[in-house]
Amino acid sequence: MDDAPTGAEPTTELVEQLFRERHVVRSEMGGEEKVARIHAAGGRTARDWIDGLLDPGTFTEIGTFVRSDRIEERPSTPGDSEIGGHGFIAGRPVTVMANDVTVKGGSGSRASARREDRIYDQAMRFGNPYILFGQAGGARVKDIIGSERMSQGAGIGQMAARDRRIPMVSAIVGRSYGDSSFAAACSDFVVQLRGTAMAVSSPRVIQVATGETVEEEALGGVDVHSERTGQIDLAVETQDEVIGAVRRFLSFMPDNGQVTPPRAAPTGPRRIPQLRTLAPVERRRGYDMRKVLAQLVDGGDFMELKPRFARPLITALARIDGRVVGILANQPMQQGGAMTPDCCDKAVSFLALCDSFHIPLIFLTDTPGFLVGTQVEHNRLLHKTVMLNQALMQVGVPMLTFILRKAYGLAYFAMAGGRIGSVYMCGWPTAEISFMDPEVGANVLYAPQLEQLEGEERVQEAARLAKEISNATTPYAAAVGGGMDEIIDPAETQVMIVQALDRLMANYDPKRVRKLANWPTCL
Repeated sequence: MDDAPTGAEPTTELVEQLFRERHVVRSEMGGEEKVARIHAAGGRTARDWIDGLLDPGTFTEIGTFVRSDRIEERPSTPGDSEIGGHGFIAGRPVTVMANDVTVKGGSGSRASARREDRIYDQAMRFGNPYILFGQAGGARVKDIIGSERMSQGAGIGQMAARDRRIPMVSAIVGRSYGDSSFAAACSDFVVQLRGTAMAVSSPRVIQVATGETVEEEALGGVDVHSERTGQIDLAVETQDEVIGAVRRFLSFMPDNGQVTPPRAAPTGPRRIPQLRTLAPVERRRGYDMRKVLAQLVDGGDFMELKPRFARPLITALARIDGRVVGILANQPMQQGGAMTPDCCDKAVSFLALCDSFHIPLIFLTDTPGFLVGTQVEHNRLLHKTVMLNQALMQVGVPMLTFILRKAYGLAYFAMAGGRIGSVYMCGWPTAEISFMDPEVGANVLYAPQLEQLEGEERVQEAARLAKEISNATTPYAAAVGGGMDEIIDPAETQVMIVQALDRLMANYDPKRVRKLANWPTCL
């Protein structure tokens, strides 16, 4: 929306002045030379990121003429380090902000904070997703130094109290310290471009304060956050992949927390015979759970979140019969699918996302239990397992659980087993439910007896006792007591999901109390 009057249109000098001043701000930004340097290096300006994300010609800018509160800085702060407004993605309304590094390196000021808060508030009122392209250089020191200015601040701002009323996305596309990193921590989805960094404090601040010297990549690069901290959901290699990831994530999301996600054309329930052979009968043989997901979901297409963090657990968005679903699945290819403290964090984050935006949950269970040992205990295994169970008890969207193979110990309940709240509890013929692996159980329960034996005799007796225990871990034993709703042919899994969700979602109320909407967005 930057069309100046044509020669055939009536106009006035004041209108002409408006267009001249608006053109300077929107075209030159923080200086034509700075824009040229970014382009010469193969980068994108804040306006390039916005234009690349939105449908062409749909951007309505808000706050074009904002400048610094400091009078001496007003000539050099057009837009005052941020650009934002509203537009459309695939015809759906969104709100978008981008840090402008051509103005004071993208550093935040009091004026830019007011602009950001204003546009964010509009997104909340409009009820549409909010996206930030983050590359902020932290707060502008002159704007916050001293008690007068600090006491008038709002800390992280109103994003900290967002209660997931609208989906929020952060794309880390440059050096992000302070404001943009805080926004990422408040977001439902964070994608980070390789070569960028995200942290609370920059390497320079760390060196001055502590004497520690650290490179940006080692401090907050994509490998750090995708593998160690779990503070991003996806790492990408190219700028186009950033745009693609944001668009794809939003395609699974509703506009806000008062409506359900958009449904694609139904594909109808499918019997999938290939599922019968994907999970080996031998409980200790590995297989790739992603192959199961690819068979179950429409077109074999799913979006995995945090794929390199807490790898024994897969969390993914997908569609089944056109309906958006969230899938939590153990991954036997990683530590046998054993649950860990990080897996608990990953699961809770995903549960809160799906419950807040009315996405039904599918659990695919094949886990030998929680890892045991000093390290996991010191990583707060106790609190993490209880936290996951607390979150599961607050879930309001339909949950369906399918036990493919192993379901041992507390991890059985962590995957929505037992009386945790799943509407359906189904097992494949290969399912096993027990307090622990039968082989481990035999050696624990019958330790005194086995200690009396030696060599091959001891091995054979342990195997016999394990077999006895295994006979009591079958899905049929669970079904006898009513703990298993149905034992199903694996080929019928998708049919069961489609039929259940058709019934459950027909009367689902998206205006229900969303108990997990206020769960912290941070791990």
